[in-house]
Amino acid sequence: MRRHEKTPPAPPIQPGPVRHPERSSRIVAVVLNYRTPHDTIRAVRSVEASHCPLSAVIVVDNGSEDGSADLLARELPGTELMVAVENGGFSAGCNLGIREALRLGADRVLLLNSDVVVPPDAVGALEHMLGCSPDLGIVAPILVSRSHPDAVQSLGISYSATTCRMWHHGYGALRTTLPPFELRDVDGVSGCAMLIKREVIERIGLLTEEYFFGFEDLDFCLRARIAGFRTACVGTAVVLHEGSVSIGRKSLRRIYFATRNHLLLASRLATRRSPFASSARAVAIVTLNLAHVLLTSDVPFQNGLRGLVRGVRDHFAGRYGPGPYQ
Repeated sequence: MRRHEKTPPAPPIQPGPVRHPERSSRIVAVVLNYRTPHDTIRAVRSVEASHCPLSAVIVVDNGSEDGSADLLARELPGTELMVAVENGGFSAGCNLGIREALRLGADRVLLLNSDVVVPPDAVGALEHMLGCSPDLGIVAPILVSRSHPDAVQSLGISYSATTCRMWHHGYGALRTTLPPFELRDVDGVSGCAMLIKREVIERIGLLTEEYFFGFEDLDFCLRARIAGFRTACVGTAVVLHEGSVSIGRKSLRRIYFATRNHLLLASRLATRRSPFASSARAVAIVTLNLAHVLLTSDVPFQNGLRGLVRGVRDHFAGRYGPGPYQ
């Protein structure tokens, strides 16, 4: 098992070798760990048991500094361990692993959170559908709760450029009530489990690191869409996901990142950039996040309101990255 430290910015991503259609794709999984080594071990062992063979599994310890790296090195001898010198956020940690996956010759990069369990048939179903259409660039499974496998978490993400509202299709539904489907096109998918064609990364680049936590997956999918690639949810693949393990359901950081990064996404991908349109987007986003704090969030109201105000303030000040709440 090899160890790596965080390196300076890499040179531009170079196109991979041309592969003959009859050859199977090289799939490299990237699993991100931040102070959840036992979950990470479970996730890696589940994907290693996949019926669809993987070329490699890369585990990125995202500057945990809690002994995670040593435990992962002992328990996962078949993986490549990369150790970042600091926690650069979800995007930076994933990017470290993606660069290494491309260096290893990956045709497909499978991004996985540490808190997922991947059934043996899931990767094969994703890979099969991804290979069926040349303009399909990113696919993801149905996400269900790890602790309540009948409860759907996501069938993909919708995003309205007009209202800036984003939501997960199927959230809260029972999986047994879903009509069967093979493939459904969506605006984006969750970064906790997504399979990406190499060509997408070569064309649009890596995940945007300003976000630190949240919305980088939707940003990536929307950029891929602008570049001509489709994103879809695969109905024949299911992955179990716990959620909120590393940051906590009641942390005000959730509201801070949700508000700040929602504003960042809208500003980055806006098609109308007039002052009026920008102000309308900002008001819509703040209203949506305030409604979340008031009605549905697990974060106590005063903490949630504090996180929201600070998120708005930091966005308009251009302060991104890890934020003030460490």
